[in-house]
Amino acid sequence: MAETIVAKRQLGNGRWDRVLKRRMVELSVADNYDDAKEEWIATGEVWWGQDDNVPDWVENSQMGIGKCLCGHSVVYHFEIVNTENGVVECVGSDHINTYLIMRAIAEDTQLPVDAITDEQIQEWINVRVKSMKAKAWWKENGPSFEMMFNAVKEMDLHYNTRIVDTIWSAELERNEPVRKLIKRGSGNFGSEFYRMASIVWRWNHPDNPKAQINTTGYPNDNLMKDLALFYVKSQQLQKEFVEYQTERENRKDEIIERKRLARLAREERERLAAEAERERVRIYNLPENVEKRRLEQERLAQQREQQRLINERRRQERLERERIALEEKKARANRVLLEQSKEFEYGCANYGIPVFDASFASNEWETDFLVDIKERMVKKKTLSPRQRRTLVDIMKRNMPTEKQLQYLKDLGYEGVVKTKKEASEKISELKGDE
Repeated sequence: MAETIVAKRQLGNGRWDRVLKRRMVELSVADNYDDAKEEWIATGEVWWGQDDNVPDWVENSQMGIGKCLCGHSVVYHFEIVNTENGVVECVGSDHINTYLIMRAIAEDTQLPVDAITDEQIQEWINVRVKSMKAKAWWKENGPSFEMMFNAVKEMDLHYNTRIVDTIWSAELERNEPVRKLIKRGSGNFGSEFYRMASIVWRWNHPDNPKAQINTTGYPNDNLMKDLALFYVKSQQLQKEFVEYQTERENRKDEIIERKRLARLAREERERLAAEAERERVRIYNLPENVEKRRLEQERLAQQREQQRLINERRRQERLERERIALEEKKARANRVLLEQSKEFEYGCANYGIPVFDASFASNEWETDFLVDIKERMVKKKTLSPRQRRTLVDIMKRNMPTEKQLQYLKDLGYEGVVKTKKEASEKISELKGDE
């Protein structure tokens, strides 16, 4: 079955070629080979001589089984037919010449005979021989192959693999190994360290573009040897593999049952909660409870109103206390800042600032600061550098501006103003007089 068949372009003058030419003429309408060859065409039917089911066109041929029309022994039988008189014969692989095939291709493709390429001719042969080989192989070995393959294919996907990682399985609720099929075997066949490639991968795995089921149509010798070896080993692995499968199925069943019970428990809790809620609503809406809630709401509203009044009274009292304290603070500040003394005047002269009073402060903080500084001066306490800088800044910020002084002069005022505030008040006063 490993024979390579290449069609001849034409028959030569050798012994078997001459015999074939003569017999083709004898079976043709024409009386010479050049015209007679135009009458014959290859049908595409091929039979392998080792198959017990002999086709009629082989069995009824002039030379019989295992013989070409020329009388030469053959393995492959190709059917040819005379299109003029319907005579059917068979020739071997040596005599399935190119012209017979070209006529067949031309009829199938509607191409001129001269346009048929060598590649098309060889493809025609390969397709038919491949189909014939596969058919013959399956007839002879198919039942045993399918029996062994079906027996071990699941085990093959488990054992003829390598573990490359782990991944969480939601179905089993645990980490499971990630297995990859061994695509290339290693070691010597049958030895202790032999690792065969996956049988499923090589035969019919959908991800394998070179799967033998799609290429040759039947398994090659290496695959058959590995299949037979693994089939024998599978008898020893059967118990372990069944335990592995059983453990997985039992765990799946346990998880399914646990989830079912959890679902039932959840549904029961939800049912009880819904019943409790319905009962709560029923009790809540009873007339006596509605009235009770109304009275309770009125009581709470009264309490809130009473508390609001108490809080408001306390707030007013606090504001009054703060107002009094502020007035006292202001009064004290004004009193302190209005009082003059030699100590104070000496301190102002010592620090190079004017004798100040409350009008020099532009806000409450500055007022408090000036009161504190004046008390320090009166007590002859030394001011810190920071206090002196702040004091000078206040003086400068609150001194009357040149614009204010000019405006007062324009208004006819000849007196002295010490601060912006005093100048502003005097300007307002003079403008009001006008």
